Amino acid sequence: MSPPTDATARPFCFEAVGLLHPHFKDFCSENWKKEAELTYSLKEMADKLSVWQRDVFGSTSRKKRRLLARLAGVTECLANSFSPGLLKLQIRLEKELDLIIAQEEVYWFQRSSEKWVKMGEQNTSYFHQQATRRRRRNKIMALRNANGDWIENQENLKDLVVQFYRLLYTQEEGIYEDRMPKNRFPRLLQDDLLSLLRPFHISDFHKAILEMKPLAAPGPDGFQALFYQKFWALVGRNLSEMAIHFFETGNIAEETVESTVVLIPKVDHPETPAQFRPISLNNVALKAITKAIGNRLKPLMPKLVAPNQSGFIKGRQTNDNIVLLQETLHSLRNKKGKKGGLVIKIDLEKAYDRLHWSFLRDTLGEIGLPSTWIIRIMTCVEQNQMRINWNGELTSVIRPSRGVRQGDPLSPFLFVLCMERLAHRIDQAVDEKLWKPITLTKDGPKLSHLFFADDLILFAEAEGGQIDVIRSCLEEFCASSGQRVNFNKSAMYVSPNIRRDKAQRLGERAGITLTNDLGRYLGLKTINGRITKGRYQELILRIQQKLATWKTNHLSVAGRITLVKSITSSMAIYPMFTERLPTAICNSLDRINRQFVWGEEDGKSKFHPVAWEQMTKPRQQGGVGIRPTKLANQAMLAKGAWKLATGNQALWARVMRSKYGRNRQGLSILQKRKGSSFAWNSFSHTVNLLRKGAAYNVTTSQKTKFWTDVWAMEEPLLEVTTSEVPLDKRDNRVADYWEGPGG
Repeated sequence: MSPPTDATARPFCFEAVGLLHPHFKDFCSENWKKEAELTYSLKEMADKLSVWQRDVFGSTSRKKRRLLARLAGVTECLANSFSPGLLKLQIRLEKELDLIIAQEEVYWFQRSSEKWVKMGEQNTSYFHQQATRRRRRNKIMALRNANGDWIENQENLKDLVVQFYRLLYTQEEGIYEDRMPKNRFPRLLQDDLLSLLRPFHISDFHKAILEMKPLAAPGPDGFQALFYQKFWALVGRNLSEMAIHFFETGNIAEETVESTVVLIPKVDHPETPAQFRPISLNNVALKAITKAIGNRLKPLMPKLVAPNQSGFIKGRQTNDNIVLLQETLHSLRNKKGKKGGLVIKIDLEKAYDRLHWSFLRDTLGEIGLPSTWIIRIMTCVEQNQMRINWNGELTSVIRPSRGVRQGDPLSPFLFVLCMERLAHRIDQAVDEKLWKPITLTKDGPKLSHLFFADDLILFAEAEGGQIDVIRSCLEEFCASSGQRVNFNKSAMYVSPNIRRDKAQRLGERAGITLTNDLGRYLGLKTINGRITKGRYQELILRIQQKLATWKTNHLSVAGRITLVKSITSSMAIYPMFTERLPTAICNSLDRINRQFVWGEEDGKSKFHPVAWEQMTKPRQQGGVGIRPTKLANQAMLAKGAWKLATGNQALWARVMRSKYGRNRQGLSILQKRKGSSFAWNSFSHTVNLLRKGAAYNVTTSQKTKFWTDVWAMEEPLLEVTTSEVPLDKRDNRVADYWEGPGG
């Protein structure tokens, strides 16, 4: 564990390993400038810490080797003859070695970008390997230029990338005009405005800091959120005074708004600058401001944004959109008659980076935000100067004139609000009967669009005129907002009851590829016909890659258990929320987990010291909490089924109830039907599980069935009665037998 030999080769970065040093807290307290401005205090602290970190931790590897040698010598002497003095020395050396090992682990943990496993479990070699692999993966060796020629010279490569992103973040010349409908946002109430205008307090910024990931990559000043979290009593006043001064005056230091841009590959082997996602690493001080603003906006988002948008809205989930799209495709595949439907998946190019600032400002005004709020938000957006981290070296400054920072806590809210303007334009076209939405049932909700941030799905009747209306809405939105549709990456599905030649003409008219398979949506394959085990082979392969054998060799058993739980919950969660996985797939996933936890030696599984059934039990019952895949799948599906049964008003639930649950209520709607979708069958499969733990709360609604509903016991009274209940009485309600109030 050694820093670069040249202290100026890399920018300063706060080392979390310092927190393990017994005198670190005192060092920070002595060197923090309490009375100075935040930016000055941070710079002074960075200068002092750079020297301190080099002096204290710069020779850790050498210290470790020396300690191991001394400890070996002392242990050998003790083996020959006992000495109280040598025993004390051995104990002291062991404590010093434990500290060195812990410091090494923290050092490599910070560089590994692994947040799933706990430190302190002897996983240093794993973190080291991950950091090395990460550096190797992120290093860009060659890219193609606009002419398709490969550029390998590092200086030319850097110029190519800087030129690309400088152009991307530059507003095109021309007259700006907001052509989107006005006065479509719900009106903010007086209480809403008062909650926004409430003066910011030190507690607002402390809350924002605590909500940040401690070891997320730092901004240009080098300080991660962990520093503020651990030393809030020391630095909190400086940060809060800076933030409150900004809200009162609109002034903010140039150093605070600087950001470093890292390029994250969007594909396995990127060939052009466009195949990277630029993520802004902002200073924690700026993120404290924007997160505090976001925390005020967050409660208002469900009111301002229609149910068709699920991205970054509290109470709405990714799987809501997945289920709704799958259900729509199922209905269209089975559609009969002359009228057909179409589904278009729209790809927006660099959506966050192309957003017009004028359009954002107009959108904030349309919402009805106070003028001071609009000014402060736009200051956070517009006062931005960035440098790209190019293979560890910072490029020249780029000063954007459009776009919002990807990686800033406020950006998702701002972007979603701007996308809602497109939803307003679509709603206007529907109101004017120009856009003809589709319905899955006669009285079901009308479906015209489905958004998750910049992932757009459009629905309409399969007519040539509808293509023109859709293109018109998109063109007006793009002209207003700066967005650009990538028609080459967009795709269109037309229901099979429409003749293929007509469907082909619709695709040509739209300029979008016609397909029978829309591919992935929000990370999950759309269902295109019969479900087979092959659908999940890619999922199994990806999990196997994540749980690679080399990781087994570098992780403790506790680390492997934590990784298994993290991978299973993150990679399999979306299919498990919406689809009943085949038993063979569940068994395969469990087997992969089991083999990874116990490890291999010479290609053979090691001895299993504990039965796997015991490992899958909760910690309170002596297990480690690894959930069996089949049970986890059932639990997640039951959660969705419960929403269907209890009248949840999410758009997906309303659509499914209109399609399958007409004239039924409660758990009785969860019945398999001939020709029903895979999602509905998956939800229905959990009805018996729900019945075991569900009971009716008898109220004055007079809806509870006396004999067949679960309300008085753990099972229906019909199943425990000692006498036959006449058929014509079995649907009687509790109110039919209740003499007092209620029922």
